Amino acid sequence: MTIKLSSLKADLAREAKGDWIEFPDWPGVEFNVSSLLLPAYTTARDLLMQRLTRQSKGKPIARDLMTSEIGKLYAKHILHGWRGLDVEYSPDAAAETLADPEYRAVVAAVEWCASKVSDIDIQFVEDAGKNSDKPSATA
Repeated sequence: MTIKLSSLKADLAREAKGDWIEFPDWPGVEFNVSSLLLPAYTTARDLLMQRLTRQSKGKPIARDLMTSEIGKLYAKHILHGWRGLDVEYSPDAAAETLADPEYRAVVAAVEWCASKVSDIDIQFVEDAGKNSDKPSATA
C-alpha cells in the first residue's frame, strides 16, 4: 500500500485553537486542549527546563516541582476547558488544580489529550496497476 501524502499534513489551526479530546480512563471526562507542539508552549517549556536545571545545580529536579511547573504551563498554554468534572472549568480553577502536585493524574490526563490533538489520520491509496514499466523478461 502507498500512503497518501496529503493525509500526513498537520492541522495547525486545530493544534493551535484546540479541540475536545475524551480521556479514555475517565468515562465522560473531556479536555479542550491545544497541541503540545504549540510554539508558545514549547518555548515556555524550554525556558522552564533551563531555569530548573540552573537552580538544581546538576541534581535531579524533584518530581513534585516538575509536575507543578509543567502543570502551570499546561494551564496557561494548553488547557482551554474541561467537561465531566464536578468543578466547573475556569482559568483560575485550572491553574490551581494543575499547579498542585496532588493532582498529577489530571496533569497526566491533560498531557495525554494534548498529545492526541496532533494525531493524523493516515490514508492509503491503492497500488494495483500503478506500475508503468513492463515486467522484465528475467524477473
